[in-house]
Amino acid sequence: MARLTSTPSFIGTYGPVTVYFMFGKYYMRSRSSLTGKRVKKDPAFRKTMQYAALLAKASPIALKLYAVVPLPNKKHKVRCKITGEVMTWLRYGWSDTDIIEYLAKKYAPPYGGMQVSEEGPVTVLRPSYRRARPGVRNTVQGLFKNIPAERPSFELLYWRRRDKQFRRVLHKENRNSSTSAPPIFQLDQAILYGSRKN
Repeated sequence: MARLTSTPSFIGTYGPVTVYFMFGKYYMRSRSSLTGKRVKKDPAFRKTMQYAALLAKASPIALKLYAVVPLPNKKHKVRCKITGEVMTWLRYGWSDTDIIEYLAKKYAPPYGGMQVSEEGPVTVLRPSYRRARPGVRNTVQGLFKNIPAERPSFELLYWRRRDKQFRRVLHKENRNSSTSAPPIFQLDQAILYGSRKN
């Protein structure tokens, strides 16, 4: 594990290295050979998966009990404590209703004595946050409003066509007479010398 002195260009795993941020500093280490597939299938991690399954069963029960706790007393520490106790009683083989009754007596009176419902609180799902990635197409589309343009009048279209033809002819004339001085310079000379002749 090496400590980086400058800000890295990425955080995460890229190729053979992993860069991460810890305690206000950036660190780099070699990539781990451990994968999620191995953790789930390898017998060496059997206990880990058993505790994960136990936590998956204990979490909804603890959520019902945590809903009883009033808002001023809701803290991460209290939720973790309730979840840990639920896991303990599940390991001893207690049923869900027994655990809820026992822990409601233990946690509800100190925190307001509210009733525990059999159904968990309604969870309102928020849309997942998705970081906007800059793209040329999206940027260009975002600049203009999707308002249908009004069709220009016939007179305006006719004027544009005539102007375009005029500019083409003017450009051809200027290109053919490129051996002489540019038209602006000629105009300046005519103004200067024209005033002397008068």
